[in-house]
Amino acid sequence: MRSLSFKVDVCTHDGMRDGVPRLLDLFRRHGVRASFFLSFGPDCSGRAILNVFRRGFLKKMLRSGAPSLYGFRTMVSGTLLPARMIASGHPDLVRRIDAEGHEVAVHAWNHRRWQDKLPRLDAAAIREEFDRAFASYEAILGRPPRAFGAAAWFVTPASLAVADETGLDYASDLRGGPPCRLRDGERVFSTPQVPTTGPCIEELLVGGVREEEAMAAALLKDAAGSDLAVMAVHAEVEGGPYLDFFDRLLPRLEDGCDAIRPLREVAAEHPAPPVRNLTYTELPGRSGRVATAE
Repeated sequence: MRSLSFKVDVCTHDGMRDGVPRLLDLFRRHGVRASFFLSFGPDCSGRAILNVFRRGFLKKMLRSGAPSLYGFRTMVSGTLLPARMIASGHPDLVRRIDAEGHEVAVHAWNHRRWQDKLPRLDAAAIREEFDRAFASYEAILGRPPRAFGAAAWFVTPASLAVADETGLDYASDLRGGPPCRLRDGERVFSTPQVPTTGPCIEELLVGGVREEEAMAAALLKDAAGSDLAVMAVHAEVEGGPYLDFFDRLLPRLEDGCDAIRPLREVAAEHPAPPVRNLTYTELPGRSGRVATAE
């Protein structure tokens, strides 16, 4: 069976407050169940400005139209204006996602901290990020989370080791390739990985793909080219300025696959996938590296 899964990352307060309800309404109209990976802690998006000298960052911000995608309030959140809580600040909305049959998973506690500082965090600091997000999840839904998807698709051997301690059913930390388990040197990590397989809209925008049909073609190509396609959706993008585009795209995606289903169903079919080596790569339209496997 050729299947497609939507991995909906929620990275900001406004993405949670505004984008998630729009996506829930859209998915209900289309009869689709998705996997929502939620950031539970503070929205510190404004601190991204500290990356201005990192190679490719400024280009990404300008070419993706980040201010129009995310809005001024988000662009200064945690700097000029106070950080607002993301999923933990909207418990009723988290419960709505769950009640409507979608998967609820953890994306991060402090998304910005993970994305910018993970290589410098020791096991205790990484464990705190997991513990705080997991505690918030359990306080809202009354059960522990079963899946995690790393912010910015970035992990380290230390973060993978901490993830293994939690006994998750699976993680979705990687870009590209089939389900796998990861090896770093002599160590094989136990948590199965279900990678994101194709590009997201922001990356296409940075690459200069802006015309609707060209953008649709790029996204449809990935969905058609994999038996287990996992498409990255962002509450701030597809749940924001590109909501109507996503609405028009969904029937075409449905026509090209046998089933659209949550990631947890894919993971359940691959409880012990092959072992591949952890590595990192740069992707068109992104600044910095992402985790992948070879």
